[in-house]
Amino acid sequence: MSKGGVRLEAGGKRFGRGFGRTSRLIVLAAALQSGCGDLPAPPASAARPMLSLKQLMEWVIDPAADAVWESVKTIATEQGTREIAPQTQEQWDAVRNGAAMLVESSNLLTMHTRARDQGEWIAATRRLAGAAEKALRAAESKDAAGVFAAGGEIYDACSACHRLYAPQLNADSGAR
Repeated sequence: MSKGGVRLEAGGKRFGRGFGRTSRLIVLAAALQSGCGDLPAPPASAARPMLSLKQLMEWVIDPAADAVWESVKTIATEQGTREIAPQTQEQWDAVRNGAAMLVESSNLLTMHTRARDQGEWIAATRRLAGAAEKALRAAESKDAAGVFAAGGEIYDACSACHRLYAPQLNADSGAR
């Protein structure tokens, strides 16, 4: 609607004459220029670790690994050999949950407050995550042999990391 050479828009907003091509180009140029330049720094992580590295290992990672390691095994005694593997959905879920906890915990190990370095430490956490992902997939498909194999990879990843960063833990370690 027009009134005295001034255009009225819906909602009572008024735009005068002369908001033409040149004005639109200036606004466009200003908008484009504001998008150029250095990217803003990423926001600081909102996550703040509550547990120390030792607590994370003892209270979260080790019990999660034990859920995988203890789920599939062969026990040989004088009385014979016994094969252990999950039988119920609840047991398979416990293995899956342990493996999932290991996958996610590997991310927690990379936090700047926990990572010992950005080289081998990060590579070690990726090996743990990869092995735990295999255990998770095997548990989801109820593949006891796959869980057993992935459990071995998890053990190898943990042992290799401990040899570098916590050698005292491997001093008396035997086969699990």
